[in-house]
Amino acid sequence: MAAQPRVAPPNIKAYLDRLYATYDLSYIPTSAAQFPHRYHRPEDIEVVGFIASCFAYGRVEGFTPPIDTLLAVLGDHPYGSLLAFDPRRDAERLRTFSYRFNAARDAICLLWFLRQTLERYGSLRACYLAGYRDRDEDTRPALTAFVTKVLRLDPRPVYGKGHLSPGMHHLLPSPARGGACKRLHLFLRWMVRQDHIDFGLWPELPPAKLIIPLDTHVAQVSRRLRLTRMKSPGLAMALEITENLKRFDPADPVKYDFALCRLGMLGDRSGFMVQGSWPET
Repeated sequence: MAAQPRVAPPNIKAYLDRLYATYDLSYIPTSAAQFPHRYHRPEDIEVVGFIASCFAYGRVEGFTPPIDTLLAVLGDHPYGSLLAFDPRRDAERLRTFSYRFNAARDAICLLWFLRQTLERYGSLRACYLAGYRDRDEDTRPALTAFVTKVLRLDPRPVYGKGHLSPGMHHLLPSPARGGACKRLHLFLRWMVRQDHIDFGLWPELPPAKLIIPLDTHVAQVSRRLRLTRMKSPGLAMALEITENLKRFDPADPVKYDFALCRLGMLGDRSGFMVQGSWPET
């Protein structure tokens, strides 16, 4: 029986670097990163990035209108608007909000949780760093602590005495449950890395500890490039892809995420595959 090929042969590095250079800021409208890129103040970029990442599931054209609805409520300075957000007073403005697994109450509760987090910690960065330890191998322990703190906030102005809705747990999945948590890792990528796409607002965290935000497009392209041998997307696949990417940039493996996702989404429409073929693996 023929030997199985190695995962991620070294000759893929030049291909990945060409991908990274090709998918520049002009492709930002194809990503949820378009929303935080509308703002200039770091505190606004941070909170808008979190909101956008929470709803960044499904197609871009699907989640764009509901995110626009939320940002319209928050106005030109979302950070300040969140500190003044009152779920009882402001709920009417989000009464018609709806997106797939999430109803209006979920959107209202997310904004209410953000207000409480900002009041207690001053920023999402400070909340995350409260659970971060230098000895952590990757982002999962601090991210688990972050989600736990947020989900323990007071939901009563939104849900009364009831429990959080399934929609809220979908918006804020805990890494402790073993899922890939793509949207949370996407938010961390935006905050930790810094280049033409990502903002680098959390310099205390090394990009080497990030885990790739695994979606369908990244999974498909990664299988094609033999960055993973796994067939089912999940945490194990995300970790394997991340480890293989560290062979090409140990300090910043997730730098390739935006480009891998664009290639999977756009294919020949982006012009990249017209310029060259898939590398021999």
